[in-house]
Amino acid sequence: MTDEKEVFMLFNNHIIIGIIIVCGLLILAGFSSNQSQAAPPAPTLKITATAEQNEVTIGEWIVITLTFTNTTADKMDIIKPMLDIDSVSFYIKTTPLSNTGKSFVYSVITPSVYDHHRDKMTRISLAAGAQIQETFKIPAAALGLWEITAHYQGFSKLLSAEPLKINIAPPKSDKPADKDSKPKEGELIAKIETSKGTMKCRFFFNDAPNTVMSFLRQSKDEFYNRLKFHRIAKGFVIQGGDPQNTGSGSPGYSIKAEFNKNKHFKGTLSMARGTPNDSAGSQYFICLDAAPNLDNKYTAFGELISGLDVLEAIGNVRTVTNPNMNGEMSKPVENVFVKTITLEFKEEKKDK
Repeated sequence: MTDEKEVFMLFNNHIIIGIIIVCGLLILAGFSSNQSQAAPPAPTLKITATAEQNEVTIGEWIVITLTFTNTTADKMDIIKPMLDIDSVSFYIKTTPLSNTGKSFVYSVITPSVYDHHRDKMTRISLAAGAQIQETFKIPAAALGLWEITAHYQGFSKLLSAEPLKINIAPPKSDKPADKDSKPKEGELIAKIETSKGTMKCRFFFNDAPNTVMSFLRQSKDEFYNRLKFHRIAKGFVIQGGDPQNTGSGSPGYSIKAEFNKNKHFKGTLSMARGTPNDSAGSQYFICLDAAPNLDNKYTAFGELISGLDVLEAIGNVRTVTNPNMNGEMSKPVENVFVKTITLEFKEEKKDK
């Protein structure tokens, strides 16, 4: 019996020792896991953002410089920083003076939705400890406080800079400000001067912000100047914005579709596109009449507030068969074109 008791006690001791060892290992594993969760490795590529100004007048450029720093001791290859969904995008949250705020992503798809391939994008080498800078211009499209966060997708994981806060202010008045006066409210409008006269439009910024920003960017860069209305489809639309003036040109990028609630009435501005939803670039059209068949299929981004007579004059230009539009009778026999597109601030009239 004594021997059996000794064997039993020895067996129990082994079990207890084994339990103690297992518990110790589990505690160490948990501690190691907690340590790794509490202190994730710092990214090897650092991105910082600086703004040229903290307050920008509506319609002007918001200028942001991004600095990319290789914090490692080795060379790294990254996608060249540029405005593109697989490189640099800007997440923008607006807090307007009134109404509701808006959050959206400002970016493009280069060279187009048809030819975009991340693995074919230009890459650059960044030496150990080196840094590069790229400057971006964003059109200030609406009044209010903008919180802008730069995102970079050209690394092994998404990187974000600290957000910048930029106040978008109305144009300064020549008249001395009343101490009790409230900030001006209003919106940005475009003045489209054509060879047939002038049209003015307002924008659907809350419904198609990235599309509006792209149109403003191209207008401010004078991209549209001297471009023809290459398509005039009677009772339907006038179409322009093609650098080739054929219906097949683009600005070198396309943008995500932003189909919305706005209807295609006479005077509506909307983006032309190919078969893919995200294939719109610079070509736009203005409806000559209501076109409900286009609703929720094309991105409506604005409407005329003056110049319907000019729209009709362009729509009445004589046309012939258009070989670029499958024989449609839409090729104008005279050169009808945009002279310039300039931006203006339209102050909101307040009831006294």
